[in-house]
Amino acid sequence: MRWANLLHVYQPPGWSPAVITRVVKESYRPLFSFLRAHPGIRLTLNISGSLTEQLARSRHRSVLLGIRELVARQHIELTGSAMYHAILPLLPKREIIRQIRLNDRTNRRWFGAAYRPSGFFPPEMAYNQKLGRVLHTLGYRWIVLDSISHPNFVNYERAYHIRGTGLSAVFRNRYLSDYLAFSAHTTDIPQFPSIVRRWNGQTNVLITALDGENLGHHRPAAKDVWQRLVQRRDIETVTLSELLASLHDHTTIVPRPASWSSTGRELRRGVPFGLWRNPENDLHRLQWQLLAIVQRLVNQREQSGWKSSATRRAFDQALSSDWFWWASREPWWDVDIVVRAAQKFVAVATSLHPSAKILKRVQALAEKIEKTGRAWHQSGVAQRHARLFLEQQHSPRYLGGERVD
Repeated sequence: MRWANLLHVYQPPGWSPAVITRVVKESYRPLFSFLRAHPGIRLTLNISGSLTEQLARSRHRSVLLGIRELVARQHIELTGSAMYHAILPLLPKREIIRQIRLNDRTNRRWFGAAYRPSGFFPPEMAYNQKLGRVLHTLGYRWIVLDSISHPNFVNYERAYHIRGTGLSAVFRNRYLSDYLAFSAHTTDIPQFPSIVRRWNGQTNVLITALDGENLGHHRPAAKDVWQRLVQRRDIETVTLSELLASLHDHTTIVPRPASWSSTGRELRRGVPFGLWRNPENDLHRLQWQLLAIVQRLVNQREQSGWKSSATRRAFDQALSSDWFWWASREPWWDVDIVVRAAQKFVAVATSLHPSAKILKRVQALAEKIEKTGRAWHQSGVAQRHARLFLEQQHSPRYLGGERVD
């Protein structure tokens, strides 16, 4: 069996150095040390520029040097992505391009000539046709998507071309990816081929994609299972580019707008990115109103020739998906992160010196976000929503080594 692995590693901008140090110890160093010790294992890696620049500023630069070495030896291929992990389909075209180019610039600075991605990992695998067209103009040749984005059923031995974009699509097997991240145990290893056949069909190809932090940090057991599986003699590990090049059966499709967290119920309701923009979530509605006002201010200043690297960088970072994710309550909830992020938008707006009326509107929205979030938290509304969500799930969730239930 050929197994194409993609691991995505990311930390939000300005994240706690203590948390990053813990993730380096529990996930990143063990992973790259393992790959150096087993040169026959190949994989595709997405490292966001947000993580790259935080590792570069810390005492963990050796992680970046290790990645660079593995890429130079062709044990790892790197993909493109968005600098600060924004949900790209929900942004204007100019911001999509900016996030991608910032990511390329940052990773090229550290990985040099080894960084020449032909493939693209959209944060949260969030996709729509607008993004596909942008990626083609930027020179990307393929994109990795979740199986739910396929309009029918995925044949993992078939190459898919996306109509109207010039891109090829590679679809991960969601069930087996989540199984490896959240459920697999070492006792499953002997039965792995039968587990794959059950959820992957009678195919000789397996495609998985998951957060690299799940291997050791979020779920310690997953690291050992993954390492033992990729060493099986009946498995050949390949990069996604290598897999694509080997496929000769081709067809053209139009993927559905979705993410790797989208559910069938959400898509039937026309909500492809519910964790980040749910029309039934009042906090999301306020967050996007605030973002839109500050976005217009930034655009207006840039059109007039304004330049401020510090303010622009603060706005770039504020577009991170995490702000909306922690407001989703499905099951992720952290009112302090939500409030701090709203204040970042206020700081950006203030530095742009808008009219008193607009600044007052920005401040009022931020205050309403805080008031709503605090009320949900203190009344237990957010926590009850999260518990109800978890009760409806069929697989566990883990965060920082702890099961979320």
